[in-house]
Amino acid sequence: MNRLLEIGFQTAGHWHLVDGELSYELRRHGSQKNVLYAFATDGQVKYVGKTVQTLAKRLYGYKNPGPTQSTNIKNHAHIKKLLDSGAAVDILALPDNGLLHYGPFHVNLAAGLEDSIISVLQPEWNGKPKMVLPAEDQPPGDQPVVVDSFMVVLHETYFNKGFFNVPVAHEQSFGTDGQQVDIFCGSMPRPITGSINRRCNANNTPRIMGGVGLRDWFQSNVALMGTVTVSVLSPSTIQINANGG
Repeated sequence: MNRLLEIGFQTAGHWHLVDGELSYELRRHGSQKNVLYAFATDGQVKYVGKTVQTLAKRLYGYKNPGPTQSTNIKNHAHIKKLLDSGAAVDILALPDNGLLHYGPFHVNLAAGLEDSIISVLQPEWNGKPKMVLPAEDQPPGDQPVVVDSFMVVLHETYFNKGFFNVPVAHEQSFGTDGQQVDIFCGSMPRPITGSINRRCNANNTPRIMGGVGLRDWFQSNVALMGTVTVSVLSPSTIQINANGG
């Protein structure tokens, strides 16, 4: 925990129980977006995550997890178990202040630090870290590991707006609501930065929001009502390829 405090994390609040139900209190950063956050107990970091939502909205997902939100459900149970045992669970936060740039480009501090922090600290609730490299950075002869794949028909809304819904059978392959997702399209060497939205659909299945970048790739590479194959490389990294050109 001290290593996080040394790089600028602050104690933003804590988890507690109200009539036996999980709740939280935030003293700072609740309305901040693009936040790297952590849960810690007795000085030990248990979980590290990032969100493009406000911190308060992201924590609400852990407090009231949807029936298919596996990460929210697991962390809800972990936090409640610690609180039931009498332990304190602190909420730490490091907001992106927008001041970090590489040349003219803004660097998202939360996105840039999350993987490295998880790799070094190996928080228990994050599980074992997975390193997924773009194809051009793979060692010779190696290929990215595909953990799941499915096809998507580019209906008019997907085609014109730059997003798509994940089928129910594959929703557990993706991360939590508000999490950033790297979208590698075709032979593009660098990913489109998108996000996972689990609030748009009534059954909480993910909607992958790729915005203008994904829309332009769809319209340049796939016909309306054409199909693409989505390969899941990690809960926050996917590869999209056009079918039949």
